[in-house]
Amino acid sequence: MIFKLNIWRQSGPDKKGDFKSYEIEASEDSSFLEMMDALNDKLTLQGEDPVAFDFDCREGICGSCNLVINGTSHGKQQATTTCQQYMRDYKDEKELWIEPWRATAFPIIKDLIVDRSAFDRIIQAGGYIPIRTGSA
Repeated sequence: MIFKLNIWRQSGPDKKGDFKSYEIEASEDSSFLEMMDALNDKLTLQGEDPVAFDFDCREGICGSCNLVINGTSHGKQQATTTCQQYMRDYKDEKELWIEPWRATAFPIIKDLIVDRSAFDRIIQAGGYIPIRTGSA
């Protein structure tokens, strides 16, 4: 499957950002982040800057892969992190718009990475509840 990706590119927090278009061929069995890895490999081979994006566990647990895909947080599948979205979920959408999750408290650092330190301070201060609220 061939996708046209419109990805938010911003070189720094004080720089102006904009969408840049890329084309990538992806297997329907690829996860969304594996597709992003393939794009970065392609960009690196072409001598271009890879797209900066956050990820940690790639197991649907941490939520650090907080992207907005076609206007929906984390992507098309509800209650599922971006890393657990698969390209087969987008087989009917050949053009994807990918941007960082935007909020005043989480300014953009670069491309798709936001500064989550405000959230980290809440967690470190004990701003959580120990009650099980269910899983994704």
